[in-house]
Parts: sequence; C-alpha cells; structure tokens
Amino acid sequence: MQLQGDLAKFDAAQISVVALTYDAPALQRKFIDHYAITYPVVSDVDATSIKNLGILDTDYKPGDSAYGIPYPGVFVLSPEQTIVGKIFVEGYSTRVDADGVLAYAQEVLR
Repeated sequence: MQLQGDLAKFDAAQISVVALTYDAPALQRKFIDHYAITYPVVSDVDATSIKNLGILDTDYKPGDSAYGIPYPGVFVLSPEQTIVGKIFVEGYSTRVDADGVLAYAQEVLR
C-alpha cells in the first residue's frame, strides 16, 4: 500500500514497481481493488519463484495456511532484467519504507 502512495516518486525516477505474492489471484484482486493498486501484482500460488529466489519464509511448513509466504523485501533489476540489488528482512514486524527502497534502487542502478 505504501508503494502505491509513493508510486509517483518511482515513476519520476523511471523505476517500475512490480509485486510478487503467494496469494491466489482472487484474493489479490480484493486487495488491489480495495487499495487502488495500479502497479502489477504477480501471483506465485505454488511459491515456485519464491523458493527459487531463496526468499521462502521457512517458519511456515507445507500444510500451514501461510506456507509459501516470502520474507518481505525488494529485488532491484537492471534494464536487462538482472538482479543488481536486494533488501530482505526476516519477519513482518520490520519493513523497508518506500523512500528507502527508492534511494537504494537509485544507488545500485547508477
């Protein structure tokens, strides 16, 4: 939600925002509609990408209702779609704010 509020800053810096979630598309749609999200939100219901990227929160095991949830964080990709930076934290009580993400992205994309 915070990214949506700061999306104009990312647009001005010519940095695109895309979200990846383990939520099913129907649940995503409710969130997207409720918060008027305009950036793309990609569904990874079986957590294949989340596992392959090494960001699966291992506190949740198969069968848990939250299994598949990633650690909260951000990947920064170059125009060539190569990961040039990442910020991840363990647990949901700590988040990186949008201004911090933008500053980091601008730094690693120089």
